[in-house]
Amino acid sequence: MQKNLKKWIYLTITILIVAFIFYNSIQNGESSSEASTFVLNFVNDLIASIGLKIKLSGHFIRKLAHFIEFFALGVFLMLTFKAFTNKLFSILGFPMFFAIFIPVIDEFIQIYSPGRSSSVKDVLLDFCGAFVGILFICICFVIKNKYKFKKIKKI
Repeated sequence: MQKNLKKWIYLTITILIVAFIFYNSIQNGESSSEASTFVLNFVNDLIASIGLKIKLSGHFIRKLAHFIEFFALGVFLMLTFKAFTNKLFSILGFPMFFAIFIPVIDEFIQIYSPGRSSSVKDVLLDFCGAFVGILFICICFVIKNKYKFKKIKKI
C-alpha cells in the first residue's frame, strides 16, 4: 500500500474509533443499558448455539466491550504514529499518552450523561486495553523485523 495513503487510512480509523468511544459515552444510561443487553443476549445465544453451558453477565460484557474498543484504539494509535514517523519504540510515549488521555476524557463525558457514572476503574481498564493493543503491535513489528532480517541474512 502506498505509504502516504496508509498514513491517512490509519489516522482516519483512529479518529473513527475515538468518535465511537465518545459517542458511546454521551449515550444516556437507558440507551447504554439497552445496547449492553442486546450484545449480552447475542453473545449468550451464540455461546449456547455452539453447545457451551456458559452464561455471561451484563457486567462482564460491558467491561469486555471497554477492553476491546480500547485495544483497537491502542492498535491504531501505534499504527498511526508508526506510519507518520516510521519509528517504533522511540515514539511509544505518544500512543501511551493518548492511551490514558482518551479514557480520562471518556469518563469525564460520562459524568454529564444522564443515568451514567464515571469510574477510575474504567479508566484503568480502558488504559489496559489500549496498552495491550500497543504492546501487540510492538510484538508484531519485532517478529516481522526478525523474520525480515533472517530472510535477508539467508540471501
